[in-house]
Amino acid sequence: MMVIFLFSTLYAYSPAIRVKVKEIIEPADKVYTIAHRGASGYAPENTLPAFQLAAQMKADSIELDVHLTKDLIPVVIHDETVNRTTDGKGYVKNMTLEQLRQLDAGSWFNQDYPMFARDLYIGVTIPTLDEVFDKLGSDINYVIEIKDPPPKYNIEEILNETIKNHHLEKLVAIHSFSAASLKRFHAINPDIPLYQLVWNDYAASRVTQSYLDTVKTYAVGISPNFQGISAAYVAQVKRAGLKIIPYTVNYQLNMDKAYSWGVDGVHTNYPDRFLEVIAANRANAKW
Repeated sequence: MMVIFLFSTLYAYSPAIRVKVKEIIEPADKVYTIAHRGASGYAPENTLPAFQLAAQMKADSIELDVHLTKDLIPVVIHDETVNRTTDGKGYVKNMTLEQLRQLDAGSWFNQDYPMFARDLYIGVTIPTLDEVFDKLGSDINYVIEIKDPPPKYNIEEILNETIKNHHLEKLVAIHSFSAASLKRFHAINPDIPLYQLVWNDYAASRVTQSYLDTVKTYAVGISPNFQGISAAYVAQVKRAGLKIIPYTVNYQLNMDKAYSWGVDGVHTNYPDRFLEVIAANRANAKW
């Protein structure tokens, strides 16, 4: 009993022991650093500077959001309107690419985050998906979010063709809150891995097995909000044979917690911070 008590105490208070035990019980594959909307803590989200910075920081993947313009061009922007991240107003779907080109998608960042402001962010434009692929190519992996479009827009087919045209099928994953959209994409191209985005209103200790079984019919994993999961939740998802990559984890205390739970990666605005956490945990685990 004394040995058990001593080990339990050491496990609770020693990150080195926690990591070592996790690696012995469940050897970890690579833990992925996914730059959420690029290195968006340091540069305007979903812009080429943010994606290039993430690549310089050695992130494994960049996460980006795709909407279709009025002329059905996939462009990289999070919101359905341009109001928050540009100097314009209106819905992306009601604007042509030429109209979007006129908008400044970077100056807002300099105003909101003066400590990271840079002159090169002034006047940056909303990139097309083609431009992102052309600029970064096969130097990094991509996680692309599909919003919840009406099927008539056929964004899944357009997205798949864009990926194929750049020969990036092996470097792309897709995620979405819309199970319907993910299922449509899976029917078009079953070889590209999909992740079901999930929102939990509170820290869930469990998820129903029937839900996980359903997700496994079209996706390889789930991406829940970090505040809505627990260690038991992570363990259950992994026991079901699914990967789990929570979002958006920006504080190193939470990054360390996520790592200790055994997640397969995290989405973060600060990829450099999570890489530091991974390195520290790996170092602590070397006995």
